[in-house]
Amino acid sequence: MNRRPMHVSRLFQWLKEPAALTMVLFGIEGLFLQYSCSINGYGNNLYATNMGATDSQIGLIQLIPNLVAFAALLPLGILADRMKSSKTVPLVTLIVLGLAYFGLGTVPIMGDSRMVFFFIFLAFTVGGIAIYNAQWQAFFGDVTPLKDRNQVFTFRNRFMFLVGVIAPVVCGVLMGARDSTDEKLWILRLFFYLCGAASLLQALAIARIPAGKRSPEALKELESHRFSAKDVVTAIRDVATNRHFLMFFLPVLFMHMSWHIDWSMWYIGQTQYCGMDETSLSIYNGVFNIGQLISIGIMAGVNRRKSADFTLLLAILGLITCPLTMMMVPLMPLAVRPAAFIVINTILNAPQCAVSLCVVQILLKVAPEKNRSLIVSLYTMVITLSNSLLPYLGVQIYTALGADTRALYLFNALTFLLRCAAFGLLYWRYRVVKREGGLVIAE
Repeated sequence: MNRRPMHVSRLFQWLKEPAALTMVLFGIEGLFLQYSCSINGYGNNLYATNMGATDSQIGLIQLIPNLVAFAALLPLGILADRMKSSKTVPLVTLIVLGLAYFGLGTVPIMGDSRMVFFFIFLAFTVGGIAIYNAQWQAFFGDVTPLKDRNQVFTFRNRFMFLVGVIAPVVCGVLMGARDSTDEKLWILRLFFYLCGAASLLQALAIARIPAGKRSPEALKELESHRFSAKDVVTAIRDVATNRHFLMFFLPVLFMHMSWHIDWSMWYIGQTQYCGMDETSLSIYNGVFNIGQLISIGIMAGVNRRKSADFTLLLAILGLITCPLTMMMVPLMPLAVRPAAFIVINTILNAPQCAVSLCVVQILLKVAPEKNRSLIVSLYTMVITLSNSLLPYLGVQIYTALGADTRALYLFNALTFLLRCAAFGLLYWRYRVVKREGGLVIAE
């Protein structure tokens, strides 16, 4: 008689527990999300470059999709608050996202209009992920008890960094083996088609996560209250007069602004000053994610011992090293620049993984439960607006300074000072919150 091994039986028994199933499904969901994000982060700029994009058009890669997300976040946040289940809007967003990736993969065959269609489909893919992430935060808060959030989020992030190691490296190696631009585009097109499939599988994982349905009392309240613009005003007033929310929002906003300003310049610096090509960029993405994969467990442990508020300080310290790396590497011999960039930035910026790990947990604590999806959407709108404008502004500052080596150094010196100021604000917040006993300490 065939019997399952004892450890397999225990695994199935464990998966029957709602908390365990939720954690595993969030891990699977995060894996598919990170595949798409990794290909976006690695491939979008290369995709545009191989289609003949200019430096200014590279700057628009962040601007256009995030402006679309900014416009959609508020109405979708309102809609999400009035749904019977908080998973409905994330599910629909993922389906649209999957279809948009199939469109993005088809862009190179569109002739002279290829760049126009590139930005249109980019709006629905990169912009769609920004919209999804906003609604995911509210959904995550609904289905995961406060005591479990650090564990579930850490488990999910480990899955995410794992696929983040593999996907860009495979893509980069395949591109590096091709000589012609058309062949390189074919490789990227294939990976974007796989992004479409991954988004649909991600939707399936979200659909299987238990809970998310609102209580009969909450539904009754929604039915008795018709939404109006006054609700938005009320939500803004509630957080504008909420001292705990403001002490989180303002320093974190400044941190994101100091981070976003060099997102497009990062690619320009890598390719034009650090000697990196498709292969070295893909190796960098893979090795960097290995560093993040190792670091995430350490950061989660710091959350448990010290607090998410303290761990966020380590994250901004990592970000402070980025402009220093970008100024250091171009001084080295050309042959060693790519390897030096990979090693230095992977080691010094390992705590970056703590940004998402900590910010979500702190946000869910300080955001009022009333109109939570709407408030998270409003918060994400502001962060998304920063991510729209600041990368483009960074390229324009670099261009105005002369678009040369001197301009690169002046720009990164400015970025360094901005991130030091962001660290000062976050450290001040940490001291105040610690004194008042409001730290977010994971269990």
